[in-house]
Amino acid sequence: MHNVFMIIRREYLQRVRKKSFWIGTLVVPLLVGLMFLGQFAMMMIKTEDQRHIAIVDNGAGVAGLLAERLGEETFESGEPAYVVESFITSDDQDFQAAIDDQKARVASDEIFGVVTIGDQIFENENFGFQLKNVGNERAVQSIENELEDIVVSLRLEQSELGIDRELLDRVMSPVRLDTYQVSETGESKKKGFIEAYIGTFAFVMILYVALLFYGIAMMRGVLEEKSNRVMEVLLGSVSAEQLMSGKIVGIGLVGLTQMLIYAVTGGTLRFIVAAQQIDGGLTGILDAFAPMKLIFFVIYFLLGYTMFTSLFAAVGAVCNTEQEAQNLQFPVMMGVVVPMLMTFFFVSNPGSTLATTLSLVPLFTPMLMFMRISVLTPPAWQIALSIFLMLGTIWFLFKMVARIFRVGILMYGKRPTVKEIFRWARQPV
Repeated sequence: MHNVFMIIRREYLQRVRKKSFWIGTLVVPLLVGLMFLGQFAMMMIKTEDQRHIAIVDNGAGVAGLLAERLGEETFESGEPAYVVESFITSDDQDFQAAIDDQKARVASDEIFGVVTIGDQIFENENFGFQLKNVGNERAVQSIENELEDIVVSLRLEQSELGIDRELLDRVMSPVRLDTYQVSETGESKKKGFIEAYIGTFAFVMILYVALLFYGIAMMRGVLEEKSNRVMEVLLGSVSAEQLMSGKIVGIGLVGLTQMLIYAVTGGTLRFIVAAQQIDGGLTGILDAFAPMKLIFFVIYFLLGYTMFTSLFAAVGAVCNTEQEAQNLQFPVMMGVVVPMLMTFFFVSNPGSTLATTLSLVPLFTPMLMFMRISVLTPPAWQIALSIFLMLGTIWFLFKMVARIFRVGILMYGKRPTVKEIFRWARQPV
């Protein structure tokens, strides 16, 4: 055991003493935060690009009103946001010809787009906006809002129902449905999808990066020591199983140190927000740092780490170069990548049959079960079963990987075939 502790100490201190460890510990959460802030910032950016719009109206009486509304829109600098040209037609043939002329101008980038308005304002299919960049949602929404307001007013006038527009606006004002999450104790707390998604995604992203980072670090460490023949020196003092165990535990303690730093920081932020009685989205997001969720985060990190680093250690042991390892590591990485791609689905449907089934598959359990716990805590038996299945899988993998590791670390030259690797895994220790 003394030899194992020496390897653990070596692996742990070798990494924790590096500046790169502390820089990385700080950078990962900052990158996650900046990624979200960047998205919101990009959404808020308003470019002052003046847009040239043509309106073709087939006698509906909308063009003049829409041109007036758009002409009133200005940038912060005071410059008009739109330059508008109106074309009024009296029959379908002239209407189509005018549209074709303006479409040609759109195609040549002479104008931004053309709004087409038929003669039947009571038909929703009567309106169109033809432009090159249909992904410019801000511009489309701006014109659509103005057009809708004008058309509703004209419809009221033409219907002769005598309904006042102001009264109609009050009657038709949208109803906001606030959502409150009910806990198992029956208490409810205001929380929306965005808060649930961001809080969960931030933790899952850290889990994703940590599992891949430390798994690949294990693989590269084995490869480096194998290529430098350091393994042969170490095996003179310890067995292959002790060496692998020491490496996994040592690097695991590095990861645990990092996770505890995140947990303490998040818990402190949550305490400060609660003490200051800050309400709103931040409170909902920091619910991800609730004590029980932090405990489960550490549990699934340790289980996932042990499982994935064992597999990455096996990959490093059977390969001679990093290029060879990249081909073999792909199936292992899928256990982390696939759950990450399904984050949105699992946050929206944490109790679905698919979510329940996949979260009990050991390869996906660390990330998927934690997602479910973060959004809507599943029954205790499912959590217990997932931990039991992972422990069983880790025990099985550890025995199998130890056999592969024992043979692979001393093999040089040609990379073994899959058949040979399975033969090593079946050999008695």
